[in-house]
Amino acid sequence: MIGRRLWIGIPDPEISPETSRHLEQIDPGGVILFGRNVTSRARLADLVTQLRELLGSHLRICIDQEGGRVVRIPEGITIFPGNLSLGAAACNDRSRALELARLQGQISGQELHQIGIDVNLAPCVDLIECSESRGIGSRSFGSDAALALALATEIGRGHRQQGVHDCWKHYPGIGPVQLDPHHGLPRLDSQGSETHLLPFAGASAAGASMVMTTHVIAERLDPVDPVTTSAAAVSYLREDLGYRGVVITDCLEMGGVAGFDFEQVIRGAAEAGHDALLVSHTSARQLEALRVLECLIEEDQDRQAQHQQSLTRLDSLSRIPVKDPIATPHGESVALEIARCGTTLLAGPAATLSRSTKGLLVLPQLHTTSPVEDPLQGVELNLLAEELADGVETLSIDSEPSRQQIERVLTTARGVAETILVLKGFRHSSSARALVEAVAAQQDRLIIVLLEDPRDLVAVPAGAAISVITAHGYRPVHQQAIADALLGRITPSDHSPMK
Repeated sequence: MIGRRLWIGIPDPEISPETSRHLEQIDPGGVILFGRNVTSRARLADLVTQLRELLGSHLRICIDQEGGRVVRIPEGITIFPGNLSLGAAACNDRSRALELARLQGQISGQELHQIGIDVNLAPCVDLIECSESRGIGSRSFGSDAALALALATEIGRGHRQQGVHDCWKHYPGIGPVQLDPHHGLPRLDSQGSETHLLPFAGASAAGASMVMTTHVIAERLDPVDPVTTSAAAVSYLREDLGYRGVVITDCLEMGGVAGFDFEQVIRGAAEAGHDALLVSHTSARQLEALRVLECLIEEDQDRQAQHQQSLTRLDSLSRIPVKDPIATPHGESVALEIARCGTTLLAGPAATLSRSTKGLLVLPQLHTTSPVEDPLQGVELNLLAEELADGVETLSIDSEPSRQQIERVLTTARGVAETILVLKGFRHSSSARALVEAVAAQQDRLIIVLLEDPRDLVAVPAGAAISVITAHGYRPVHQQAIADALLGRITPSDHSPMK
């Protein structure tokens, strides 16, 4: 029964004899699926069935299918635009955005339930504010805590209606951090922390099935220990914020706790009061975590009592019967409506192509920027290029353009009336900023398309002729929305979900 406190990852899309023996040895309470486990929807469903046959009815199978940047199942189910698109849509029409959030939750929940997945590790309720922060970006609903709570409530409710548990993350809110917890241990000062806690304060009333903690020193809660090993931080979530559901750690192999002894991390996370400990990648670490838990729980009766309380809470994650499946609209139409409603003109005149003469479309090669994202495939911006093909010449450059590539863009742009620069995360790139400044100095008409993160606006040079537009992502659904805006099919909002 002790292994049921562990939720673990497996290495492949199939269960090898070695993996089977490993799973039987641990008898985990949960298995988390990553892109490495997904080759097709059908094979994923087979894997889920095999896992249940091997481990039994207590097993919970979870995945990060947030939409936007974080998508583990890339085909066969709906790819939603991500939270910031919903946040932007709500700035224009809050009532419709809440309806769309509920529909997204229902559709995503229904599709995951059909595969056999019990838990979607979503939504993120972290708030973002400053341009210096890292890691969350478009995974956030924006800067408004009340709006994040309202949208998360609808997504979570929609999931549970269709038989899938939701998981709110990342307690205590890591939107402001300047270091991604995948890479190191960030610190949150006390100033403004109450605002970032507000969505978690509403998680219980919203019916959230789970809350995930993360690796951060939150000075307001515990100035010494990371939240994932802090009894004070977990107690605050349960006692002060009133959350009574399942509390799970973020992966205990992440860089945020890599500087600590692994045994002490496992012991600290369990003693802090987490019901489930997530060890996503390494089989040896998973076995070590089991050994540490066995020793810890067998040490005294108090820990045994705490262990039983955790098992009771985990039992509350039983598979949700779907008594009345809801007939929902086609997922792609809902996803596209969210993306279109969330498309935002951030600065300058209308970002509509003149179409009287050909323009220049400059596309970057995209790269995965965080370990939370699965590798990109090199074809991510094809749809945008195809949609605009009749009105533009297309030029591809590196995301970190060389001096030669910048000169090539400038030379080509001299022969066109307008240039469309498509950029991702360019506020952090000196070479990409140099490209923007050079084109802006030369070109009378410049349209900048920001992929994923509107905070890149801070690096856009001032200029009345520069239009800046975003659909808050780079997935095909975002590209379609951007193309629709550039071609005048839709009118973007001028309200941003960020302060």
